[in-house]
Amino acid sequence: MVRVNIVIMHGLLTERYSLEGKTLSRQLAVHIVAHGPQGKMAVVTNMPIALMAATRKQWLRLIRLTENERSSTLNPARKEQLEMHLLWMRQLRFTVKVPEDALEADITFATADEFVHTPPDCRIVYVTYEFEREKLHMLTSWMPRSGVVVIYGQG
Repeated sequence: MVRVNIVIMHGLLTERYSLEGKTLSRQLAVHIVAHGPQGKMAVVTNMPIALMAATRKQWLRLIRLTENERSSTLNPARKEQLEMHLLWMRQLRFTVKVPEDALEADITFATADEFVHTPPDCRIVYVTYEFEREKLHMLTSWMPRSGVVVIYGQG
């Protein structure tokens, strides 16, 4: 994954990444793990069910890798840290069901139109396809000023 640029827009940090032939589901899972438990997240996608299934598969792979690291470490402090991280990873809930009011699952996958009707109140929003800027503004309007918008693209 190559970071293209980082911009602060309307109090939100915007990160742009180019996939360059890498799978979106893997990059999403890795980014989520890297940012740890920071509250609920939204993934804006034109294929919610397919992307959620693929991302969840990558998530389970990352859990296995973390379990392997935990079992091979001799440092008790690191082992405890990995155990706490694994606890969080195992409890994370994914969904494609957009709630009527507030996000219920930890990570919700939906289209831009669905999120415009129910704007996600979360700290991180992942954008995986192009749509109108007005919709992006509407669906990020409930985010805190310290929120992060991660945009994936081809270029």
